[in-house]
Amino acid sequence: MRITEVNEILEKVAKGELTTEDAQKILGTYKDEDLGKELRNIPGKEQLEIFAIVLILLLLELMYDSLFIYGILENWDQQFLSFTIAMAFLILGLMIDFYRRSFMPDVLEAKKRRRKVITKLER
Repeated sequence: MRITEVNEILEKVAKGELTTEDAQKILGTYKDEDLGKELRNIPGKEQLEIFAIVLILLLLELMYDSLFIYGILENWDQQFLSFTIAMAFLILGLMIDFYRRSFMPDVLEAKKRRRKVITKLER
């Protein structure tokens, strides 16, 4: 469908000649909001042990970050600086993984495919 045809449909809707539902049916977007159905939504369990682990990892992260900044200011060896920043990134990744696994909700959503609109050029 060409953009001019879409504009014509939108103008008809603005004038009141077409309803929005009829325009959505013409454009192929009718009931797009109903395409996904949520099958499972389990909230994350708030586990005190995982929270304690994340806090300990946060302290380690702050230690490695401060060590890296201090090493830059004191002109330490580049190999040791790369080790400290690598450890900081590794701990950050572990923190994000623990948080994602333990505190984020588990959502499963089934998506339906909508009808493909075939333009006149493809016919």
